[in-house]
Amino acid sequence: MAADLLGDGNVKVTFCLTVANINAPTAAELNAGVDLQEYITKDGLGISPEQAAVDNTALASRDETEDAGTVKYSIELTVKRKEETAEDIGWDTLTDRQLGYLVVRRNLPHETSYVAAQTVEVYPVRCGRPNMQPPELNAAQRFVSKLFNHTTADSDATVAA
Repeated sequence: MAADLLGDGNVKVTFCLTVANINAPTAAELNAGVDLQEYITKDGLGISPEQAAVDNTALASRDETEDAGTVKYSIELTVKRKEETAEDIGWDTLTDRQLGYLVVRRNLPHETSYVAAQTVEVYPVRCGRPNMQPPELNAAQRFVSKLFNHTTADSDATVAA
């Protein structure tokens, strides 16, 4: 029996200002982005596809039927704040109304650079207003950044050379 595939340390999350082709982003474009996985909380990477149902029931049908419709991605990141201003990368990167591309790579150590042939998810986004979270005992200060996926995403892109 094979071991479970673990997520621990094996998710890389990068915010890029430019990606010429979301279906085949280049390794250079992705490696030039800002890595955020060290600032996002353990449970703070929220990407949920919401798929609409299309009623395809015919007049002659005796049963209601439906098919898969369009997909909308809800994206929220929960990010830790840093004491030192120069190290508050998440806060400085995910600013209100910032346009960019959220790139997620799974199943490889996050320290590994992007290279050709890797599979990544690419979401063209605009950042919403950072939402500071209420203080909690024994917890880091954090904020939630809602990202608006404004054009078609590719959740199965392949990195180009």
